[in-house]
Amino acid sequence: MLFLQKFLSIAGGICLLALTAQVHADDNALPWDKRVVHGELENGFRYYLFDSRQEADAPKGLTLANLVVLSGAIDEEENQLGVAHMVEHMVFHESDGLPSGVRKALTDMGLKQGRDFNAMTNSENTRYMVNLKNTTAEQLNTVLGIYQQIAFHAKIKASSLDKERLIIQEEWRGKLSHRSRVNDEKKALLRVGSLYPERPVIGTQATIKNTPADQLRTFYQDWYAPNNMALVIYGPVDSAELEKQIKRTFGSESKRRLPKRHPKDPLLDTDLKIGQLTDPGSKMNRVAFLYRFKNEQSNTDESRRDGLIDYMTRNLLTDQIRRQREILPDHVRVLSSTKGSVSPKVDILGFSVNVDEGYHALGLKTLIQELERIKTHGFYQQDFDQIHQKVQRVAERNKDAAKSRGSIWSIKMVDAVTSNKVLYDPKESNDRLLQLVKTISLDDVNARLRHWLSSPDRILYTQAVGGKNIDIGSAESVVALFAKARSRQLGALEKEKTVAIKVLPETASSGSVSLTSRNTELGVSNWSLSNGDQLTLLDPSVLADRYQIPTLDSDTKSYFTAVSAAGYNVKQGSTWAEQIAVQMANATGIYGWTDEEFQQWRKDNNVFLSSKQKAQSLAYRGSIENHGLDKLLGAYRVNQVTPNIDTDVYDSIMASLKRNASVDVVRPIETFSRRLAQARFGKDQAALALSDLTPLSLEKLDQIRHKQVALPVHYFMVSRLPEKEVTNLVAAYLANIPRDTASYDQSSYDTAPVVQQAGQAIVDVSLNPEPKAEYRLYAYQSVPWSPIAALQLTYLGERLEAQLKQRLRSEVQGVYSVRVGLELNKDTDRAELKIQYSSSPARLDDLAEMTKSVLSELPSIVTEEWAKEIQAAFAEVEQNRLEKAFDATMVHRLELSEILYGDARYLGEMDKLTSGLTLNKLKAFADTLNFNDRVTGFYRPLD
Repeated sequence: MLFLQKFLSIAGGICLLALTAQVHADDNALPWDKRVVHGELENGFRYYLFDSRQEADAPKGLTLANLVVLSGAIDEEENQLGVAHMVEHMVFHESDGLPSGVRKALTDMGLKQGRDFNAMTNSENTRYMVNLKNTTAEQLNTVLGIYQQIAFHAKIKASSLDKERLIIQEEWRGKLSHRSRVNDEKKALLRVGSLYPERPVIGTQATIKNTPADQLRTFYQDWYAPNNMALVIYGPVDSAELEKQIKRTFGSESKRRLPKRHPKDPLLDTDLKIGQLTDPGSKMNRVAFLYRFKNEQSNTDESRRDGLIDYMTRNLLTDQIRRQREILPDHVRVLSSTKGSVSPKVDILGFSVNVDEGYHALGLKTLIQELERIKTHGFYQQDFDQIHQKVQRVAERNKDAAKSRGSIWSIKMVDAVTSNKVLYDPKESNDRLLQLVKTISLDDVNARLRHWLSSPDRILYTQAVGGKNIDIGSAESVVALFAKARSRQLGALEKEKTVAIKVLPETASSGSVSLTSRNTELGVSNWSLSNGDQLTLLDPSVLADRYQIPTLDSDTKSYFTAVSAAGYNVKQGSTWAEQIAVQMANATGIYGWTDEEFQQWRKDNNVFLSSKQKAQSLAYRGSIENHGLDKLLGAYRVNQVTPNIDTDVYDSIMASLKRNASVDVVRPIETFSRRLAQARFGKDQAALALSDLTPLSLEKLDQIRHKQVALPVHYFMVSRLPEKEVTNLVAAYLANIPRDTASYDQSSYDTAPVVQQAGQAIVDVSLNPEPKAEYRLYAYQSVPWSPIAALQLTYLGERLEAQLKQRLRSEVQGVYSVRVGLELNKDTDRAELKIQYSSSPARLDDLAEMTKSVLSELPSIVTEEWAKEIQAAFAEVEQNRLEKAFDATMVHRLELSEILYGDARYLGEMDKLTSGLTLNKLKAFADTLNFNDRVTGFYRPLD
């Protein structure tokens, strides 16, 4: 999609290979990558083929076939709103050669909608996707025949359209939300002067209901022409034979004259346009300023050089904006920038700040001052030198990195086709970039920066909590602020801080470890540490031999997990405090170091520890190359030995929490969710309030953090290093961590699981500002955890979702999508079920009854055909998982087994998992599930 995404967030670096260009060739044009076979039939139908057998590690048997129609919503007339998307739906119905429908032809091949085939429409194009797992020539020819029916022979009957309207209405309804309203407002501002805001892809409720079938047929005849299409195939294909088949299948349709296309690019002007996001659900105060300018690309060295200058300027700007945050005044924060495209030939560069209530004017003044400061001074030479070197490093690396892309080839080819670009050979293109980057100087980059920041087409918008009106001033007053900033002597730009190279503090003395048990058949050993902690260590090579999993060159990592009982749901004290203490400790990094020092150390040593706190546990997890295991263990040790919270971290996080808590906007959906939580858990699940934060001084949170790390820990490690080497490191870094719970009131450690209460309840509210109803079901049933039961529930959840989609969507066209979650919670020994969908308010109660009916018939959805299907599917998934990520899989299963069984038996029984997927066992298990303990929620429109 060409509309700006992730707007006003800091953009990451771009792969230099993205600097492909639109096809306007000259003498130095680069050709398509030779590995892609491409051509054009006499009727203008284009094709792009990649034989995946060219790459040794390509997914075996996988084919990704895409039919791209180079038209979308932007090509609609005023009386055709939503028609491109409606046509996408209708071509799955009857066609000349498939009177029972394209969808049935695909399902008759054993393919499932959503998983194996799908379609999507955006403003510029429509795409049809079919995935084949174990490709045969016969299957692929069948898909080509189906694509021919989609492309040229759809009937688009009025009677079928009337049924499909209900599905499309529910798709439209499902998108209604606070977020969509804000995105629509933003899109209207950013794309002002173009047709994009006037051509919503899905249409409107009125056009979905009333547009006649002949309008769809007109659009189909106009734009579904062979000279407006492309076929993109990635798979194990004989390209020469496939080219012949494509010509036979698609070559007989005549080339057609296409209607005149609407302009896609907005008309740029010299005006400053001022707007505001007014949705009442807004929870932030923000000021944003944006520049729009033309950016045309072509397959020339001049354009490639321009692309490099853009890339370098954008990266330098991102870094400089980050530094300028250090000098923002009080009440202004989160200075950020982004650059993207609003149309094929128009880019947008945006800047924003968040502000406190009542400080929008200060935010605008600050934003203008920083923009003028950057524009006046330009970038530093030393920063330019660094990005110059980075471009060369990336280009050199990409020569080899892009040689083996796997299925990403499909994405790259489709992107090139839909953007009218060329997918270059990585070596040729990067060699060319390496030549061109030598011609780029700091002056070139600063000139590009000033060009962007001098664009006369500008947009200013504000956003306020609750959608309140903000008087930011007139265009003239804003222009005057720029002039005033230019007239001032603006200070120099912030420079990159010099970051001290840090090393972890050395351990005073090692502890000791002693073996308590060993299972040689599984390669598992259990150890007691001198501080009372426990270690379970797995040598995965033993199990790899047992399950005949070959060793990979990438099997050079060690995996680490540390689990304690420091959960947040304490019976005495503040659950918020327990969570905030962990958050602040993680943000502190290593106490006594600056954040820059810690981040640089992590980057240099590739050490990344994540934490996850649950109601009754706290876990730290990380993995690292074997040679760096001491650094990983050392970082964890410092986290435990020096658990103090940095003062600046405390001030920053607490200020953010208090700001959020002071926002008095409660969206209707949040009220509904809280009432559901009240019914489920029997207590108010209100958001964090100022009253919760007031008692939480730095000293209080420090005490809580010290209390947390005093708890004993169970470590789980998976490593192919020699056992002695691992245990020596454990003795040096872990066994000497002090654990002293005796210093604390033992009742302060008591936690409780967060579980839904028994019984049935209904929450029925009419608060939705949108013409949409929502259904939610939360249910549970006690089921002892076991690997097989967990697996059975996963597949039963998928089956239940498919059955609900069949009943609620396909049979009665009542919903567009259904989401079902069914899993076995190892912490509570409960099978937990969640069902959610949206619908027409008038049909909600009937659909709820149908849902109840499907649930009551759970055993009947288990069929022999389905059981065989999931057995094969799981066997494939499991084999792939073990072959590609054996060690990572083992650390998770080792932890599960030891915590739930007290031993490693799960690792020795992994080959028995499929035994639970037989018809009889699945039926027997499903027969025990009734989910009588449930809470049902109905979220209806305002009365």
